[in-house]
Amino acid sequence: MKSLPLLPNLIIIGGSSRNVGKTTLALKLIEKYCANEKIIGLKVTSIKPGEETFHGSHESFNLQQYSIIEETVIDGRKDTSRMLLAGAEKVFYIETPDHLLGEAMSEFLLKVGADSPIICESRSLRKVVKPGLFVLLKHYDQMLIKPEFKQFEKLADSTHTIVKNSRSTGSLSDKIVWDGKSWCLNNY
Repeated sequence: MKSLPLLPNLIIIGGSSRNVGKTTLALKLIEKYCANEKIIGLKVTSIKPGEETFHGSHESFNLQQYSIIEETVIDGRKDTSRMLLAGAEKVFYIETPDHLLGEAMSEFLLKVGADSPIICESRSLRKVVKPGLFVLLKHYDQMLIKPEFKQFEKLADSTHTIVKNSRSTGSLSDKIVWDGKSWCLNNY
């Protein structure tokens, strides 16, 4: 098996489904570190046939190319806009067919460099890179968990089940640390 590029300055926050707190956790981390660091926000959507239920329809999307869009609108409606509002220096959105995920990420890294801390909301990105930290948020309702979630759980540095009406992303954000070079967990 091919070795994946190691990116210690990247934290990937993934989830088992929608509405488990991925964006909330990303925003808390941006707010926590933006005063002292130039945080780069990233949201990645990997398009796979049959996932319209999770991501909406992508009928007009060309499955032979990807897009990298820098967010510039600060209206708070989209997750990427909320990342800017939270204090990220720059925020990008990558939409890509699954098979071009690695190529899209390589181009993204050329745009932003490899030194700044990157806070990414994704799950599929873990297929092509090894981040400093890979955190998964798992929905308490097993019926809402996406089928391929189990394969990602095996790769996670930490998995947290989000219980109904929970505020657990707050305490989780306290355990996640940027040490100036890498993301890690502080389990104090």
